[in-house]
Amino acid sequence: TRMSERQRRYDARLDELFEICLGVDRDGNPVLYGSDHSAHDQENGAAQDDADDADDADNAGGRNNNQSNHGNSRNELKQNQTLPLPTATNPSIAKTILGGLAKHSTDLWLLYIRKQTRDSIRTAAAETKIPVPPPGYVPGAMTQTSVIHSQYEESLRLAYRERREKMREKVTRAYEVALEHGAGFAMNNHLIWKRYANFVKSWTGTAGGVGDITAESVNYAAIIASDPDLPSNPPPLPPFDPTFEHTSAQKQLNQLRFIYQRGVTHPMTGLDQFWQEYEAFERAHSESLASVLIAEWLPKYQHARSVYLERNRVWTIHELRGGRLAVPPVG
Repeated sequence: TRMSERQRRYDARLDELFEICLGVDRDGNPVLYGSDHSAHDQENGAAQDDADDADDADNAGGRNNNQSNHGNSRNELKQNQTLPLPTATNPSIAKTILGGLAKHSTDLWLLYIRKQTRDSIRTAAAETKIPVPPPGYVPGAMTQTSVIHSQYEESLRLAYRERREKMREKVTRAYEVALEHGAGFAMNNHLIWKRYANFVKSWTGTAGGVGDITAESVNYAAIIASDPDLPSNPPPLPPFDPTFEHTSAQKQLNQLRFIYQRGVTHPMTGLDQFWQEYEAFERAHSESLASVLIAEWLPKYQHARSVYLERNRVWTIHELRGGRLAVPPVG
């Protein structure tokens, strides 16, 4: 169903919360506010007196208060255009300069990815419509007797192909943003790495015989259910698309290898299992190439494993209370 105005407001508010807590917008870009004037001052190293600082702060504060109330008027600026700290008297500006208040929270990054997945399904459904079947079309038939029906099947393949490509691109981007901004080495980072790998495994029916498709799979049912112009009877699913499946399998192979090789270098819970999955993944595709790659990445995995075990001797995840402030040791 179409989003109501109330849902749109909640959606915008959720994006704003992610900006404050994680320091990125819905597209994964850093959230920074500022002005060309202050950027120019920074580049030239001009020193301003107290009166000028106060005026700039008041003007910037008024502008950014208006921006916080009207998200469409926000300016997205580059790193060298952020306001200097002395003028960051407005709460919105101060929060963005901090670069995200909770980048260490894996739970927030998982919520961010979940929202990006939902938004990608909606966007793909809105931008790529499923064509209406012609009269007499029989879904699932081995061969279509009519030329019109055969042409419709090809257009159906193309529509679903475009939807899946758009969704994969946006969700993959969300995972990469999370890893780039701290989720890859935060507490409970294994949740991000595992779900990212499972998401890529869902691109095809198999991932080299390793693992099962999980809830991260963006399936056809989710695509259809999120169509804003869905008729009373859902459109038929597309016939098998061997060309697209082959292309997806190649992309899946490269992306999974990219994920595994980075993941095994991070100390995390379940690292041994993650390494075993990587070994099985490589051996399932090429035994000769697997021998070379495993020998290359084994020392990095062993180093990450030793770091993880060393950390466990100092503290465990059950003993460390991440929601509390640090206090002097007792005893």
